[in-house]
Amino acid sequence: MKFLCMLILLAVTAYVIWPFYHIYQLSSAITNNDKVAFEELIDIKSIKKVHKENLEWQINNTIGNEKGNLVIDVMREGAKVLGNTTTDVIITTESIFRTLQKKRGSILEQFSFAFFDSIYLTRFVIRLGKLGQNPIHVHMTRQDDWYWRVTAIYD
Repeated sequence: MKFLCMLILLAVTAYVIWPFYHIYQLSSAITNNDKVAFEELIDIKSIKKVHKENLEWQINNTIGNEKGNLVIDVMREGAKVLGNTTTDVIITTESIFRTLQKKRGSILEQFSFAFFDSIYLTRFVIRLGKLGQNPIHVHMTRQDDWYWRVTAIYD
């Protein structure tokens, strides 16, 4: 029984430490300018998807969500098309690399908060920088291959 409890405790500890290892890999890739390793640690499709969803939410809350008004409908659809096209062009691996490199020092030196974001323990949040000083929030998700990848960045 004692052996089983120790085994469970070891498994839980390893799972909690696992995303921090990927933060270390991400920091090393950025510090060493290793773009191949960096590309393995991010999910560019998810980052673009989250950016488009946030953009759509901002458009709906800025322009309005009422139906039937032709001018508002045209403005909203035009903004969505422009936003989606811009996202596909602007959000690249290189731009994400530069965004994370923007903070002085390595990611390990800059993060001020890092822990799980969901009750299922499949999302992990990292805050780079202090609150009130324009921090960057990085969301990592454990994917099907049990590899943690960056799936959203809020700058």
